[in-house]
Amino acid sequence: MFEAFFEKIKEEGIVLNYLQVFQNDEMLADYSRLDSKTRLNTWSLCKSIVSCGIGIAIDEGYLSLDEKLIDSFPEYYKDDLSLSLKSLTLKDMLTMTAGMEHAMFFGDDPERYQTEDWVSYFFAQNFPYENGERFLYSNFNTYMAAVLAERKTGRDFLDYMKEKFFEPLGIRSADWTRCPKGHIHAANGLYLTIDEISAFGKMLVNHGMYNGKQVVPEHYLADAVRNHVPEGGGPAYGYQFWLRPEAHAFYASGKFGQYCIVIPEKNGVIASMALDSKDYLDLIMSEIADQL
Repeated sequence: MFEAFFEKIKEEGIVLNYLQVFQNDEMLADYSRLDSKTRLNTWSLCKSIVSCGIGIAIDEGYLSLDEKLIDSFPEYYKDDLSLSLKSLTLKDMLTMTAGMEHAMFFGDDPERYQTEDWVSYFFAQNFPYENGERFLYSNFNTYMAAVLAERKTGRDFLDYMKEKFFEPLGIRSADWTRCPKGHIHAANGLYLTIDEISAFGKMLVNHGMYNGKQVVPEHYLADAVRNHVPEGGGPAYGYQFWLRPEAHAFYASGKFGQYCIVIPEKNGVIASMALDSKDYLDLIMSEIADQL
């Protein structure tokens, strides 16, 4: 099954490490290039996992989508802060519409290795655009959302996620790299196996439920995979989830080809892990998703 997909992957020389396909909870494909299913960096795929943790914290009353970030970080308040930074909400960060001037640094930028206090760095930036209007993809939106969750829950975010999210999905001893101050990277650096990414996808396609337990609130997830970027302001994007409206699908995406794709109308889940700069998402959609 999906022979055309694997043939095109081979033709294009894409280094595909793992692929799993599920429909109606039945496994249709389980490909592995490596001898064992080892944990690898999911890169930005884990942004969507952070969103799920935020949804749980909202449901438990710790957070709200419309709360202002600065209210939980009063030590960074200054009269000359950008107006948009003063009014920046959790929803703005989840939808990548924070109003920042530039995206700041990413996981492999040299500036990352030279900056020790990422929270101070964030509050020192300029936010000249109106919140909620202009999409700009930035790791700092996810990172600050996770730090905010730490302040509001009073717990390390990884510890919180282990109890509320990872363990209910059968993911033990989750590995997540940290910034110099000890906060998880949030925007990247979570290491998972292909089986664990598939478990994430199966939870998503079942409206937040896994093994009979409601892990992520259904109402939050429904909102998270809906477009929240104004028309003309950027791509279709929810709360840290990418959308494919034409395919009635949503997905989590990480650098070098890490994907967790959900097609609700077909009850389908596609999980893949690669190590390649070539984008093969369209290939997955045409040769696998469309065939379900």
